[in-house]
Amino acid sequence: MLLFSTQACTDIFLSGLPQMAATFNETMLVTNLTISIYNYSQAFFVLFIGVISDLNGRRSTILICLVLHIVASICIALSNSISIVILMRIIQALGSAAIYIILRLIIKDTMEKKAQIHATGLLVIGLVLSPILAPTVGAWIIHFSNWRACFWVIAIFEMPLLIWALITIKETNHKQLEFRASFSIKNHFLSYYLILKDRYFLSLALIVGATFAAFYAFISISSYLYINQYNIGNINYSYIFIGIALFYLIGNRIMSNLNANNTSPQKIIKIGIYTSLFGTALILAALCTQERFAILTFITIGSCFLRLATALINPPVQVVITNHFLEKGSYALGLLTCIQYSFAAIGTMTVSWLSLQPSHNFMISTLIFIILSIIGYVLCFKNRINT
Repeated sequence: MLLFSTQACTDIFLSGLPQMAATFNETMLVTNLTISIYNYSQAFFVLFIGVISDLNGRRSTILICLVLHIVASICIALSNSISIVILMRIIQALGSAAIYIILRLIIKDTMEKKAQIHATGLLVIGLVLSPILAPTVGAWIIHFSNWRACFWVIAIFEMPLLIWALITIKETNHKQLEFRASFSIKNHFLSYYLILKDRYFLSLALIVGATFAAFYAFISISSYLYINQYNIGNINYSYIFIGIALFYLIGNRIMSNLNANNTSPQKIIKIGIYTSLFGTALILAALCTQERFAILTFITIGSCFLRLATALINPPVQVVITNHFLEKGSYALGLLTCIQYSFAAIGTMTVSWLSLQPSHNFMISTLIFIILSIIGYVLCFKNRINT
């Protein structure tokens, strides 16, 4: 529930972005900073929050960051300045990053390997439900109130969870003194530096980052595209995200079946690349018609396939990276997460900077990022042979 609520703050107010722009009399580029800055901040915090919990304990770190998340949500709801909203989104990102990382560390601390897999599978339900429920719930909230109410709902939902966490979460990191004695900030950054020098890692990160950026370009522009450009109501707009999430689940199932049939991770990634190409082709096909329904159909189904592609690509890339770096696998996964969130922010900024209609902004940005993912795949194949 904590993972769901903190991740929901990414999606719950999407249909209210045009309303937010009107509230503060700002452009789409400025209001979309509430998404891109949030992602940049998460990218930064995931590199350090696990280490902070190693040094200072899981319980205190996660509880403090959860309190900050609640306070930031309330401040956003009360804010009369877009600058304050953006600043509080940074604080929210700290809370979200802490929940995302530390919950996994608590599972690692307290369970055997087999139990960890099962518990992590249950935990990830929060990530799966968030893009399904949050935009839908948010659209209904905005329909009856406004975008500020979305953040009130998040804060109110998390308050009893904070009390529950205070009672339930115990300290699971019993090696704090040992870690403090051996920790070196120099070695911490050196580990990341050595990973960044690896061309195979960089090519895999480009694949994941570019496909993630293409999807976040959709997230950032979708409310302007559907609601402003094509006059789709808030409620109907929110249903699109149910389809997006279902395609992700389908992609995850396909990936699991391919893995069960001993398909290599590299081949699954290749299938994901082809799937993203197919989705991009559908999105660009909207240029061939002037019919409103056909345009929306091509864009929506194409975006669903882009989401399916991320489900095919991300898990096998994580497996490949973990096995490639062995003892530094946790650093590599942390850096991959950082790059993934950074590309999500870049996707948001790119689609916002373009000065065409929202639909054309989305098509151009999607094409750019999918081309980058293909480049990443070609480099990945070349670097794997050299490795």
